[in-house]
Amino acid sequence: MLTSVPTTQDAISGPQLRLWQKLIRMDWFLFFLLVALVCVSVIIIYSAHYASDSPTFQKTYINQMVWGVIGFGVYFVMAFTDYRLWLRYAYWGFVFMVVLLVAVLLIGKAEYGAKSWIRFGPIGFQPSELCKLAFILFLARLFIESEDRGLKLFLSVTFFVIIPSVLIFKQPALGSAAVFLPTAYSMMFVAGVRQRYLLTPVILAIALVCYISWCLFPPPDSTRLPHVPFLKPYMENRIRTFVDPNLDPKGAGWTINQSLNAIGSGGFNGKGYLQGSVVLLGFLPGTIAHNDFIFPVLCEQFGFVGGGTLIVLLGVLLLMIIRIAFATTDPVGTYIASGIAGMLFTHIFVNIGMTIKVVPITGIPLPFVSYGGTFLVVCLASIGLVQSIWIHRKNE
Repeated sequence: MLTSVPTTQDAISGPQLRLWQKLIRMDWFLFFLLVALVCVSVIIIYSAHYASDSPTFQKTYINQMVWGVIGFGVYFVMAFTDYRLWLRYAYWGFVFMVVLLVAVLLIGKAEYGAKSWIRFGPIGFQPSELCKLAFILFLARLFIESEDRGLKLFLSVTFFVIIPSVLIFKQPALGSAAVFLPTAYSMMFVAGVRQRYLLTPVILAIALVCYISWCLFPPPDSTRLPHVPFLKPYMENRIRTFVDPNLDPKGAGWTINQSLNAIGSGGFNGKGYLQGSVVLLGFLPGTIAHNDFIFPVLCEQFGFVGGGTLIVLLGVLLLMIIRIAFATTDPVGTYIASGIAGMLFTHIFVNIGMTIKVVPITGIPLPFVSYGGTFLVVCLASIGLVQSIWIHRKNE
């Protein structure tokens, strides 16, 4: 029988670790890896707008430093707090996040074509990013309270995936909406949901790709107009230009062409820090160079060596999370860590993939490297939660 929440609460009320014990138990390699990634982020964001005349763009690296400091503060709070404590509030936390997602649609502020921000004066945040972590905790508690691993649990998880995904898709923020399904899938796989149900999302995804392809690319002799009923025109253009960027080289295909130019022109060693025409001369749009397309900025300056090193660092981070997920004897710790690994892997794969024309452009940031206060804090908080699992693994 699986561990229940009451048992988890009893464990929390048991012998507690002192602060010095938690410091000793910390995985310090994991911490310094995060520090290195955030430092890379600040350095590359600075270079993205080194030659910009915009005061807003010029201070992006400063903002990233500030959010990095705040994020590491949250990281230590999450690391030193027993991760099982958050399960007590997992259901209410998810409900609260859903309410915030509804509020975004009603009173949110639109930026770069998506209404995804809630602002209080100069301070703003993206509920869609916070919802990802709340969703992982919610599913972890759902799994730990349910002995069922069949159709009932699968349908329940599917229902709870749809709720935030649809609300975020309405913003519209397709990239963020697409993260919830892989995250849930990774958690269901680790939780032991029957394989025949896990194959269902794969089959549906393949069917969806085939349907979209059929809609957008009719035969030459067909009179049918290329259109997908549930996609907005700009989303359709992104898919078409993903297949052939030259269909609209000065419009929808411009970004991916310039991304490929930046990465390719960097060669093996790169052009050097603060060098490179594609980024510094603004061929890669400044509105995206410091966030969703930070990877081409790095590759133009540091080449294959720099891009490969970053991918290795992110890969090591994922492996460390997976190691911690299976080092704990507490199932809920395994579920949380696997969900965080799934979330981060999806971000890494899709972000780098869209910059090298492996997947369509969806507007999704690169963890720990892309500019973004809410996203950086959530990423650091997530790893803080993983660190807590490692610290408290012997106190279960």
